[in-house]
Amino acid sequence: MANALVTTAAIYTGGISAGSNYNTYASFAAGYWGKSGTVSGFSQERTYTYSTTYYQALWNNTYDNLNDYNLIQQQGATTYPNHAAIARIMKVYDFLLLVDEYGDIPYTSALKGLGNTTPTYDKAADIYKDLVVQLKGAVADINAAPASAPVVGNEDVVFGGGATGMLRWKRFANSLRLRILLRESSTNDAALNSYVATEMAALQTAADGFIDRDVAVQPTYTANTNQQNPFYDRYGFAAGATRAQSEYSYILPTNYIIRQYESNSDNRITQLYRVGQINIPGTTTAKAGYAGTDLGEAVPPQFDPTDGATVGSRFLQGGTFLRSATAPTILMLLSEHLFSKSEAEARNLITNGDAKQDYLDGIKASFVTTYRDGNTVPTTLAASASAPGTTQYAAYLTANAANGLVDWDAATTTVPEGTAASTAPLTTPRAVSKTDKILYQKYLAENTIASVEAWDDFRRTGQPKFKPALTANPIPKRLFYPQTEVSTNQANIPAGVNQNTRIFWDVVD
Repeated sequence: MANALVTTAAIYTGGISAGSNYNTYASFAAGYWGKSGTVSGFSQERTYTYSTTYYQALWNNTYDNLNDYNLIQQQGATTYPNHAAIARIMKVYDFLLLVDEYGDIPYTSALKGLGNTTPTYDKAADIYKDLVVQLKGAVADINAAPASAPVVGNEDVVFGGGATGMLRWKRFANSLRLRILLRESSTNDAALNSYVATEMAALQTAADGFIDRDVAVQPTYTANTNQQNPFYDRYGFAAGATRAQSEYSYILPTNYIIRQYESNSDNRITQLYRVGQINIPGTTTAKAGYAGTDLGEAVPPQFDPTDGATVGSRFLQGGTFLRSATAPTILMLLSEHLFSKSEAEARNLITNGDAKQDYLDGIKASFVTTYRDGNTVPTTLAASASAPGTTQYAAYLTANAANGLVDWDAATTTVPEGTAASTAPLTTPRAVSKTDKILYQKYLAENTIASVEAWDDFRRTGQPKFKPALTANPIPKRLFYPQTEVSTNQANIPAGVNQNTRIFWDVVD
């Protein structure tokens, strides 16, 4: 089980190279990342021209991981029921990732091995409904496990095993249900909306509640070859190395994401990126500052300060994204869950909560995650009352009184959207709804840690309006089915699908 969970974390977070992780793909797609001027390539990211080979390894790697969980579930159903329930939850986690990037996929006829090498495809909307059924079933399985059942031990590298660990798995299942239901809650399908309302009503009174801390994988990463935090290993330092990995210099933050921190006096930026330098136009001098890129620009910044050239701001070594080789890997952020709950409450999909408090707690949770060191185990907000980040959180709220992107009670902001012609503060403030600010803060919280969730929310809601790549092509809606599937199962692939084909819940923009 531990190996399966560690693999999921690497596939999700961006720690596996060669186009096989969700976070790297989504960090470009959702407007967080651009390429630096020190590397060529990235043409599909910069021009929005995807192909059947673009990130095709996502498909096979995720299905391989699903096979591992399926074996655990099948072989442990009667003898190891708690282990089987965990595997059932993680199958939902993986299948959701696949549906959200590909739409219709093999589901009911998948994971049969040689028994079915050309599985048929299920409708994405039907899979969504069954994923909710599976999560409810997993919680029921945990509740029904006899006292004599083998106890989950340290092979549970997420929650640590034992009775406390199983309670947290049930809470994680409930938070996954919320993620699923919220994602399909914005369509004009009356029957689907009725289903979501019914399921939300049941979820809000779930006996075990929701997650109360970041959900993270921690197999006791060590600073040894093949044992490091996967994102750190790919974008930071190899074990024993004193020079950063090559890919460290491939990535720059976009100018859009930098502006969101600077425009709102948000000190989280100091934990994310190195301070670069910005050329003063018409001179050979520069000033210190955070320097990014617009995805697709012809000559992105490099890292040579000679003659006052602009120097890009890479990930901060020792900062949030590259804390240490031993830092845990996130599967779900507490901040994501709290913002999702706040949105559901603001839209009256959940009626027994406090949208404002969950919104504020979401911001606070993001600050705590951002400032947390690499060796501190994620814990509850109550236990983090004096943790690093809480002082900066309070200062952020104070600095943004009356700014509708931060202040819950403010209805306008002078910060322009990413699609605006000018980056200057607006002379006429623009309106900001409750859901706008929730999604905006959620977007900031998920930067590079959970980018695929921000990408999914953008396609669902059109918020926030980040600056797209400098190309005439529209922002893609999804990935192509991979060439490996085209070559081996083409007869079952849905016809007419391309990168502009919407997932069933994408109906807004």
